[in-house]
Amino acid sequence: MLSAAPKSTKDVSMNDCFGSDLSWLIEHHAELVASVETLRQQFDNGAGDRGMLGKAVAEEEMVRDKLVRWRPSSILEAQAKLLYLVHFLASTKSSFDTETMSEIVESVDHLR
Repeated sequence: MLSAAPKSTKDVSMNDCFGSDLSWLIEHHAELVASVETLRQQFDNGAGDRGMLGKAVAEEEMVRDKLVRWRPSSILEAQAKLLYLVHFLASTKSSFDTETMSEIVESVDHLR
């Protein structure tokens, strides 16, 4: 299990900051989720383009998969990744299948 905080300030290293890969994945994924929601609303209102929506959904799924498989280099990055994924699930009222959950656990397991 991941610890909530370091035991002391000397346990915090320079590696315990968010990497640019994680920041980019989270920011890009959040933008794609918002874009998909907007396109879905437009489509539901009869003003959207099915092709654009399909492309946006495919891109969101691709970036989400990269985020799921991304291996953090520190406990702090792992916590940020897991917190973002929980937020994503709660805000979209969705869930991950067993295989995806296993991939997520595996991606942070090396930090135990």
